[in-house]
Amino acid sequence: MKVVHVAAGVIRRASDGHVLVAQRGYGSMAGLWEFPGGKVERGESAQETCARELAEELKVTVTDLRACYTVEHDYDDFHLSMECFLCELADDSPQPERNDNQQDLRWVAREALPKLDWMPADVEFVGRLATADADALEGMIKRRHDSRHSMQGNKRADTKPEMLVRRRLRAAGLTGYRLQWKKAPGRPDIAFPGRKVAIFVNGCFWHRCPHCHPSMPKRNTAFWEAKFARNVARDQAALAALDEQGWTAITIWECQLKKDKIDQTMDTVINMVRAAGGAKRA
Repeated sequence: MKVVHVAAGVIRRASDGHVLVAQRGYGSMAGLWEFPGGKVERGESAQETCARELAEELKVTVTDLRACYTVEHDYDDFHLSMECFLCELADDSPQPERNDNQQDLRWVAREALPKLDWMPADVEFVGRLATADADALEGMIKRRHDSRHSMQGNKRADTKPEMLVRRRLRAAGLTGYRLQWKKAPGRPDIAFPGRKVAIFVNGCFWHRCPHCHPSMPKRNTAFWEAKFARNVARDQAALAALDEQGWTAITIWECQLKKDKIDQTMDTVINMVRAAGGAKRA
């Protein structure tokens, strides 16, 4: 299923804490309410998108953007991943202006938000936002910050497991590989283009290892389930594309590189690389 990544701004009015909401004026969901925002473009962070979209859509400047919630929702033909940011109008910002894509634009007290007819994806977040007191609202921001910090700590390249694999490959005389090779589907961690071998060194938690079955986070479970499902689907699509193009794809799981397993794991991997290389053995 196609994934659409958007960012939305929950603009609070400093004088009374009311929140700005917009009524959609187009498409099959015209008349439903939503938080203003838009699609995250390539090369942008969600926070940058939120500030840009609010400036373009409402002609406003916002400040103090703080991530507070991530919405994960399946529509009929796409999956929506929406990052929500609490913010306020800058002191020098003009008042928001309704545009042609909106039927209405209004400030609403947080506790009154559920009375409006919302976009399906927004309903759960609106309920949480409406009932949160000041401490709970700050807690939403902190939990979202902690979650983002955890994900940012998940390095894509040069991880300890990947370095172990590369060390074993070099010791076996298998050099000349490429790292994060963009020309192969899935951008494998290690690629031997001449041999058409792609190696993925997967973290068990993020890619949902079928061997050690990592646990599911207890908080914001729906968000994590959707994120993991996207990771697994992306991995499967990359493997399928590699197979179609005649590549040998090898997945190494982090748990397979523990001291009591690494020798057996890497012996198997090295044999597969050599077999795929044929006469091009190093």
